[in-house]
Amino acid sequence: MWGLILVLAFLSTLGCAMKKMAPPAPPPPDLSIVGRESDRLQESLFKGDQAVLSNQDIDRILTAQITLTDRHRMAVLRLNSRNIWYEEIADLETQNSERFLKALASIPRLTQVRFMPTLLIPERRTVPYLREAAARFQADLLLIYGTRLRTFQRDRLIGSDVVHAEAVVESVLLDVRTGIVINTAQTSEGISAKKAPGDLNFAQTVAKAETEATGKALMKLADAVNTFVSTAEK
Repeated sequence: MWGLILVLAFLSTLGCAMKKMAPPAPPPPDLSIVGRESDRLQESLFKGDQAVLSNQDIDRILTAQITLTDRHRMAVLRLNSRNIWYEEIADLETQNSERFLKALASIPRLTQVRFMPTLLIPERRTVPYLREAAARFQADLLLIYGTRLRTFQRDRLIGSDVVHAEAVVESVLLDVRTGIVINTAQTSEGISAKKAPGDLNFAQTVAKAETEATGKALMKLADAVNTFVSTAEK
């Protein structure tokens, strides 16, 4: 009898010890933290922002899915132009524009590519006005591009004038129907040239180098636009 009592007492003591050694149960999740992670901010914290675009409009813009299935007509607009004093340079500029337009017109998906007429270019060259002009021109897409030029002169030491011209061309492709910018690109090209015997002065040498660099940068841009339009979702 006493043996049984001792066995039961031992088992009771062992059970209490095991309970004391068991790891504590994990605390319940903090529901306030879970709520903060799942309820992320989706609206502007500044009321004045909605004077330009409402939160609903911004949400529609950011979630819009643009396809080029029915976009086949492109208008092309150059934002900046050069003051050209030499007939030869003017002819080279015209050739650059023609080659650029021809390269864009070779994109299979496009059925029409035209430069925007000067008379349709608005005085305020903002996206809404440019979009309206393109719509009047019945263009589905508007390619807007601008050119930056830099020249570096090296001479005096060797007695012959040398110029290095760099042209950077940036573009924005606008979907006229929605006003969404669907693609941007930037290309550049550098040209080094010496004054030729037929150049009237060194300024003409510089202008020729700038024009040549611009022409090559434009062809790179046409390739970039071709790649985007040709590989865009059908």
